[in-house]
Amino acid sequence: MSILTTFLDVIRRFEDAGIDYMVVGSVAAIVYGQPRMTHDKDLVCDAPGAAATRIAELFPDDEFYVPPIEVLRAEWVQKGQFNLIHHESGLKIDVIIRKSSEHAVEEFARRRRVPFIGDAKVVMASPEDVILKKLSYFREGGSEKHLTDIRGILAEADLDQPYLERWLEALSLRREWDKI
Repeated sequence: MSILTTFLDVIRRFEDAGIDYMVVGSVAAIVYGQPRMTHDKDLVCDAPGAAATRIAELFPDDEFYVPPIEVLRAEWVQKGQFNLIHHESGLKIDVIIRKSSEHAVEEFARRRRVPFIGDAKVVMASPEDVILKKLSYFREGGSEKHLTDIRGILAEADLDQPYLERWLEALSLRREWDKI
């Protein structure tokens, strides 16, 4: 199984269990923008605390490393994150619990189902929200790859400019945006 089909399998397990999610990060930037190599696979999920128990059931120990249930429950409560690691392929997926901020709630509400690989479609953050996150990551770490990803999205995607402008101001990302 390839890395992408393994990632798709993980996504399908979330969908089958009724756990709301969205693909974010580098994978989303590539889908909306221009291809590049990445090992990062990131999902934001939003589900009740009981979903922590479901995660352990969805990803059996013989296929995946999953943190102990106590860790999963704590991350859910703290709105943190945890890793799923597929033993056979080595694929590591960062699973981020949706935050409660105004932007996080609106970002999750704006997610959309988009073509992924083959005939498969997955739920992904909007291109505007991918840009906003990439700007935030650039502010935190200064990595040019985030600006390159944003430029790729700008070259390929139609954007909701008023939404983007509103959140650039609200999240104090104007200085980073000006570097684009």
